[in-house]
Amino acid sequence: MGNIEKMIAWMEARKGKVTYSMTSRLGPNSYDCSSSVFFAMIAGGFLPAGSMGNTETLFAMSGKTLKEISRAEVKRGDIFISGTPGGSNGSAGHTGIFLSNGAFIHCSYVNNGIAENTNDAYMATSLPHHFYRIVNGNSVSTDNKPQMIQLAIDGQFGKATARRLQEYFDTDGKDGVISHQYKQAFNQNIYAAQFDSSLTGSNVIKALQKFLGIAQDGLCGQGTIKALQKHLGTTQDGMISPVSDIVKALQKRLNANKL
Repeated sequence: MGNIEKMIAWMEARKGKVTYSMTSRLGPNSYDCSSSVFFAMIAGGFLPAGSMGNTETLFAMSGKTLKEISRAEVKRGDIFISGTPGGSNGSAGHTGIFLSNGAFIHCSYVNNGIAENTNDAYMATSLPHHFYRIVNGNSVSTDNKPQMIQLAIDGQFGKATARRLQEYFDTDGKDGVISHQYKQAFNQNIYAAQFDSSLTGSNVIKALQKFLGIAQDGLCGQGTIKALQKHLGTTQDGMISPVSDIVKALQKRLNANKL
């Protein structure tokens, strides 16, 4: 029979001592949101050793290991899963364990590790929140797919690639949109771009520019493209093609979680 206090103790013992990583998610020094919940459930005796999964795996436990409850019913030891079943990988999903109706412990980007929070916004503001009680421990789950989405290496700078870049730099939004770009021939094939004439720029492009050590105006212009091409070792022509070598190189680096 499972023990809620042992489950929570596993999380508490690592609070402030580990970092967040979607790639190095199996400990002992880093975890992601879902792997930490799985390890905690194993420690509590609710899952057998070797069980592992992601938010999609947790959603699939509803009606078996987990019973969905209302927010008002939440108590110590219950679990939240943020996102939509079938589409909760990457930053489109999050999970953690409640310490009480008003506090929870989770491994997150924002805290860069395991921490306690009391504001539901830390469950991920833009996502729907679902709440569950563990009702049938010791079921087996062996889906070891990471929380992080693996990009197709297709050379197209679409929303999936933009969202992984936002996840990598942990910028606000993580909506897969490169906002407020000024459309020109060399960047028109950024399919994730929102083009306008505001010249406001994008937070994720600013983060990329800071990483590359160049001026941070948030606009993906020729200088930014050339700097990224140089960093990634592709031809420095300042252009993003419809199917682009620089985007393929970027996608490979993002899949490895190391730009």
